[in-house]
Amino acid sequence: MRVLRHWTFIGMALVGMLIYILQRLGIPLPLIINNYLNDTLSIPLTLFIILGIVRTWRGKGYLLSVPMIISVVAYYAIYFEYYLPQHNPRYTADLLDVSCYCLGGILFYFIQKCFLTKQH
Repeated sequence: MRVLRHWTFIGMALVGMLIYILQRLGIPLPLIINNYLNDTLSIPLTLFIILGIVRTWRGKGYLLSVPMIISVVAYYAIYFEYYLPQHNPRYTADLLDVSCYCLGGILFYFIQKCFLTKQH
């Protein structure tokens, strides 16, 4: 799972953790960071983990296909923006979150294409 040591994964994970910690400490953040950056980062982070697991079985050069990336984005959108808001008052449906998931999928696609094709 060497892909999980790639600088893009580590950077996104650190940014996501920093935002989470600052939110828990009650430190005010700009709304776009507070409400949407972690939603954008959640998809690439998830896809990096999936890629690391799949490469364990399929080999170092394996890449996730566009339909696989779209499937993860669709799952997040349906589960977090449709299902959970109906069953848990803590969650609210937000179309901008769906846009963030899509942006995260696109971001991962380009990271994978540019940085992960010949590495690990």
